[in-house]
Amino acid sequence: MVSKMRQLLHEVTVNGTARKAYFPTDYIGGKTGTTNDVKDNWFVGLTASYTTGVWIGKDTPSNLQSIYSRTRMC
Repeated sequence: MVSKMRQLLHEVTVNGTARKAYFPTDYIGGKTGTTNDVKDNWFVGLTASYTTGVWIGKDTPSNLQSIYSRTRMC
């Protein structure tokens, strides 16, 4: 089960929505997310040595669609 989850998280950084977070290392994985109303974006990533999380939002919630559309990984 753990190896399957690690593979799924790795695929997000190689072929998925976190491709721009990829760098060559022994292991890298990650998960991206966006709220339904596009008021928050986040990324949680890990390597064999580090785990980090990044949240993008505003103190007063408002739509981030303009930021999201400029940074999408197509």
